[in-house]
Amino acid sequence: MGSINFNDVYADAYVRKSVEVATEQQIRKFPSLASSADDIKQELWICIAEALDQFDASRRCSLRTFLCRVIENRIVSIRNLHLPPDVSVISYDATDEEFPLYAKDEVQQIELRMDLAVVMARLTPIQRQICQMLMDGLSLRNVATRLGLSFSTFMHRHIRPIREEFRKEKIEKSLDLH
Repeated sequence: MGSINFNDVYADAYVRKSVEVATEQQIRKFPSLASSADDIKQELWICIAEALDQFDASRRCSLRTFLCRVIENRIVSIRNLHLPPDVSVISYDATDEEFPLYAKDEVQQIELRMDLAVVMARLTPIQRQICQMLMDGLSLRNVATRLGLSFSTFMHRHIRPIREEFRKEKIEKSLDLH
């Protein structure tokens, strides 16, 4: 589909952040990749540019979701090209304890992590603090109490805007925010 301009995709903050997060995740897992970070990003952008012609807007997939899948599918092969031959590759399952996400499979977890990074970057410091307390296992009522707010005020001032940010990325159903 030739109507998608690469410059528009490159200018999209969500896609740029997705490329950054995918690269950073690989470098955290494999520090020896740090010197290849720019090369990895460049290869991801080339892959994105080549994949744009394959995007079909009539399918039930947004351009952002399509591009995240392109990144996910390509990052592993790019990583393997840049890793020294003596480095063993571990699966994403090793990080599940650090990031307890509610996704069905490895690909969805990677996509959800990228979406979460984008959403968290847009939240205010207090909203990020609230999310951290919820991820630490506190209930909504306990968080409201810790902040010295009534439950209804807390829900209106803080939880509703947080949920709206998650809705914008269409990931609110992937998270347990009851």
